[in-house]
Amino acid sequence: MKLLSKQFFSFDSEIVAKNLVWKTIQVWNKRGIIIETEAYKQDCDQASHAFWKKTTRNALMYETYGFVYVYLIYGMYYCLNFTTDKNKAGAVLIRWIQDIQTNKIYDGCGKVCNYFQIDKKFNGLDLQNNDKIKIYDNWIKIKNIKVATRKWISKATDKLWRFIWEI
Repeated sequence: MKLLSKQFFSFDSEIVAKNLVWKTIQVWNKRGIIIETEAYKQDCDQASHAFWKKTTRNALMYETYGFVYVYLIYGMYYCLNFTTDKNKAGAVLIRWIQDIQTNKIYDGCGKVCNYFQIDKKFNGLDLQNNDKIKIYDNWIKIKNIKVATRKWISKATDKLWRFIWEI
């Protein structure tokens, strides 16, 4: 397997989200296959943290691509994202993964972060230069990716920016 390049993350978040499905994520010694993602964009997406303006919280979305963006929701669940788009603010949320060793599905952002023990300490890590988290290409092109509207949000619910590998 080959580490995904910085260039991979430089495109629009919708493209990156679709292409991240079936890639391998490794955190420390645990590995999983990404099976569901969700794209967020700056200019046309009221559900995006970057929609209104640049803040301390969302600065990574504006300033980087190929970095880890972690935030807390409901005061208890961490969400793992990767920044995208070299020309605009964007990010891809990792919604579901499948553990490579056990085939167990972690179905939800909080469960993904709990499994990998991801917290705010991961926020701001460069995917090319860190010893905690890596994303690898499996060199497998899959065809059964379902496109759907995003879930668990109240704005921009019509966007078909959720990508799911149908097991």
